[in-house]
Amino acid sequence: MTAADVDDLTGEPGLLRRRWAAPLLVYSAVLAVLLVVSWQVTATYTEAVRPPAAFAGSWFWDGWVRYDAGWYTMIADHGYSYVPGRQSTVAFFPAYALAMRGVGGLIDNTVLAGIVVTIACGAGALVAFYCWCRDRLGSSVAITAVTCLAVYPYAYYLYGAVYGDALFLLCALLAFLFFERDRMVLAGVAGAVATGTRLVGVAVVVGLVVGVLERRRVVTRADGWHLRVDLSQLRPRDAGVLLSVMGLAAFSAYLWSRFDDPLLFKTVQDAWGQPSGWRTWLKRDLYLWVRREPDLFYTHGLLIQGALAGLAVLTIPAVAHRFGWRYSAYVAVLVIVPAVGSKDFQGMGRYLLGAFPAFAVLGSVLADHRLIRRSVLPLSAVALVVFTGMFANGRYLS
Repeated sequence: MTAADVDDLTGEPGLLRRRWAAPLLVYSAVLAVLLVVSWQVTATYTEAVRPPAAFAGSWFWDGWVRYDAGWYTMIADHGYSYVPGRQSTVAFFPAYALAMRGVGGLIDNTVLAGIVVTIACGAGALVAFYCWCRDRLGSSVAITAVTCLAVYPYAYYLYGAVYGDALFLLCALLAFLFFERDRMVLAGVAGAVATGTRLVGVAVVVGLVVGVLERRRVVTRADGWHLRVDLSQLRPRDAGVLLSVMGLAAFSAYLWSRFDDPLLFKTVQDAWGQPSGWRTWLKRDLYLWVRREPDLFYTHGLLIQGALAGLAVLTIPAVAHRFGWRYSAYVAVLVIVPAVGSKDFQGMGRYLLGAFPAFAVLGSVLADHRLIRRSVLPLSAVALVVFTGMFANGRYLS
């Protein structure tokens, strides 16, 4: 990305801008608190699970290396492998692990590289989100929306956790920021990194394609409920957004050439107890958790994540009204597809980090209601601190 491209994103000349200070200040303040919390938890309490990887600097950073961090480290260090019927690295998309490998080669520490990538992408994501919100809502509402995202209870995945969610959020935001400035090829490239980071990156593809149709008025209403489709409204450069599917296509091609299964990332989900079918779609496992362990915090966490997913779905009409059909389509695919495909809503808490238009709607509401804002944001921040400590202790929350 050139300095001119950065100018396009922010609407101001020069690489460093004072308007970046507000989101970076919010991010830095939250990061400082969470780093101390994570460090103190690992230094004070016995970990509930063994860390998946040992690395230099673990005395301070160990609390951010949990669960999937081990898989990403294996991919970054050794590439992909697959054992039929067993959990394997092919379940994880490559972009984040490739970033770990690249940074790890510079600092000679793959695990710490993952933490660095997450922090850099998390900070960049808040700046990009602020720019996106400022264009539509104004500066004061934008900083409220940024704060909503920054202190979201599951936002610890933006502050150092060795997971790909921060990279995905940054790339999704960049894709739409470039799209809004009619930089279609750059939007497609950013989208390609998003689809190379997580399968749900297809939401970015859908959002960009709907955006092109919406902007060019390809589909319009004729008489009554009849729709008129006029493909002549499209421009050659609009095809640039189709590059966004290349991350998924490249990974599928790799899996096909090496393991003879282009959808192996889906096939291997059976080893994680996530088979396709009615049991997953109807959330039978969630029902069993609620019935057998109603007082267990893990059960409460599943219900919380399901409720948050439901609230995100409820924002879709407001997203369409405020920001356009492209963003409502993006949120719909981002939220509904993994929610339906999850057996118990586990993971939805962090998946919702990508639903930035929903956070913008929340920020708009809170900006207009000071009393509610003064209650919701502090409570959310407290929950974030608690969840960060639990994650550092090895509790599986999302």
